Amino acid sequence: MESQGAAADLQRAQAFFDSRPLYERPLGVGHTVPVGLGSMSAASCGACHTEIYEEWKVSTHALAWEDRQYQVEIAKSDNRWLCLNCHTPLLAQQDVWPVGLIDDDVERPQLVDNSSFDADLRGEGITCASCHVREGVIHGPGLGGEPPHPVQVDTDFQSEALCLRCHQATATYPGKTFTCVFNTGQEWANGPYPAEGKNCVSCHMPEAQRPAAIGGPVRTVRQHWWRGAGIPKVAGVHPPPQANPPGLGLTAAWQADGVHIDAVNANAGHYLPSGDPERWVQVVVTFHNGAGQAVGEPWMQRYGQEWTWWPEPEKHGDTRLAPRESRSYVVPLPSGASTATVVASSHRMSEETAGYHELEGYPLSVETHRLTVRP
Repeated sequence: MESQGAAADLQRAQAFFDSRPLYERPLGVGHTVPVGLGSMSAASCGACHTEIYEEWKVSTHALAWEDRQYQVEIAKSDNRWLCLNCHTPLLAQQDVWPVGLIDDDVERPQLVDNSSFDADLRGEGITCASCHVREGVIHGPGLGGEPPHPVQVDTDFQSEALCLRCHQATATYPGKTFTCVFNTGQEWANGPYPAEGKNCVSCHMPEAQRPAAIGGPVRTVRQHWWRGAGIPKVAGVHPPPQANPPGLGLTAAWQADGVHIDAVNANAGHYLPSGDPERWVQVVVTFHNGAGQAVGEPWMQRYGQEWTWWPEPEKHGDTRLAPRESRSYVVPLPSGASTATVVASSHRMSEETAGYHELEGYPLSVETHRLTVRP
């Protein structure tokens, strides 16, 4: 039974979060196991929802806590409580709770210990219960049938609302060297997709025809890989390639005046790339002669943001592609060129940044396109 002191601490923490912006609040408490479940763990859900569980296990959501980059980032200052609410969204997953700020400084939180802290659940990052459990009640889109546990139909599971709790987080903290620049939701809202009835769920959780649980009827369900850039957090742990079609559309043709390149944000409903300001997408063109020797200089186009972080974060440039935005280029032909290779890739961070954070072996990029063009 929860002690009076623990209950008071929870009440104080919840009162504090209620005073904060939505993106600084946890998604739920996570102390009460819903009727019909053995525990709050993803494995408990996976006993019946096997295919969804297997998809989640290789998703970036499952690695939201264990991600090496994230662990480095939250070790930089005492602002970690800000980040926990997206990476471990249930209060049961958090070892300490903020109940106030000293002098309104986000790096000077007043913390209390969580006596019901679940370390194993924290390790699951954005787990099943993070999205689907609220105050001991399972929420879902409402697929019908007679599940062994009660389900409350929640329209948030068919809209962008749940996703934007974390993926729309923009904030500056004066005098600090960090900022929140996750403007993905607004980028989507300003683009063409809302008018077409397409939201985060439409693209990142595509439909599949299969049973929602073992023994159930075939019905329309959603995949839980969460399509993204396709750059794994852990080498070898990632959804299959078909789960992450690149946002970039790329064509190349050899013409008399050069190689004509057309690049378009064909598949991302937000800017390409979105999210972390250190991400970028690039296209590189190299030339070779008939003997296979490199000729001329490589040509490169980069799509991303430019920031400095000291003494305060400041954005200096943005060359990203808006939804369905297209750009065309003509790359001059160097003397002796008979073949051009056009390679596009998506990048999480630079090698220099990874070295600074001592992230040796951390996956940094993924190739998305490789085209060979000739006269």
